[in-house]
Amino acid sequence: MKRLGLALILLLGSFGAVAADNDDPRTWLSDMNRAFTDLSYDGTFSYFSGNDLASLRIVHMVVDGEQRERLVHLNGALREIIRTGEKVSCILMPGDELLDLTDSIPSGPFARAFVRRYDQISEYYGLAFYGEGRVADRPAVRLSVSPRDHDRYGYRLWLDKSTRLLLRSELIDLEGGRLEIFQFTQILFGDEVDSADLEPTSRAGTVQDHFELASKEAEPIPMSDMPWRLTWLPKGFTMAAVDIRRTPSESKSIHTMMYSDGLAAFSVFIEDMPQAGAASMVSRTGATVAVTHLVAGPNRAHHLVTLVGELPTPTALKIAKSIRYRGI
Repeated sequence: MKRLGLALILLLGSFGAVAADNDDPRTWLSDMNRAFTDLSYDGTFSYFSGNDLASLRIVHMVVDGEQRERLVHLNGALREIIRTGEKVSCILMPGDELLDLTDSIPSGPFARAFVRRYDQISEYYGLAFYGEGRVADRPAVRLSVSPRDHDRYGYRLWLDKSTRLLLRSELIDLEGGRLEIFQFTQILFGDEVDSADLEPTSRAGTVQDHFELASKEAEPIPMSDMPWRLTWLPKGFTMAAVDIRRTPSESKSIHTMMYSDGLAAFSVFIEDMPQAGAASMVSRTGATVAVTHLVAGPNRAHHLVTLVGELPTPTALKIAKSIRYRGI
């Protein structure tokens, strides 16, 4: 049945392969990225990852040259995030963990935080038009982003045929299963968007927190100061950040390394062996895999390696097992 399903997908995709007026698909991805920032849109979208399904409303406009947005969570805890330029306010219920995670608020359009920078794909992915479809009752052009090896996942994209905004995306595993889905269920553009909908809703019992988005990221420490290294890395992945973090008690440090190929990303955390001990384990939620592995560090003492990222499990295991302490 799985082979039959794949054959039908390929067959249906071939009928619309010349859609999009023979444009370069990379041009469509570049236009898609600008559409998130430049367009006025008001839409409801769903986001599925692992066992969780979220439903949200996004209102985005550029008013007098300034980005304005309102993101409303429609299920779960009451949440609204309001952006005016670089100023952000969060309307939340008391005790909401988001109050402690303000660094996670994206500096770009909120809706784009649920998708990837597909305009930055590398040579390790193939890109092609994949027919046409319909999302949120709007004609869409489909694109496929296909990995050229088994060390990363693929993606399917539906771009609005008129505005080129991303209407739907799917993250696909090596067997064709869908690990993550982003999709607008309804959306308005341009003059149909009412600026009054940028204003927050007053709700009893909520609290409001204000802050400004950071203008730039903190300077990472030099790679030469990191005592750990990866002896194997999938082609196309490069170091995105490196840091040494301290626990609140300052009693121990956690070495952190982040890698990306432009689309996929993973982080490696290395720390002293916890007092309670630890074991090698693998768990997965949707597209995200978590791997723990024990490795020898200074004086051959055991250290705990934790890798978290959007990778096939065999790839994540191979990376975790390749970590070595400098000089060992």
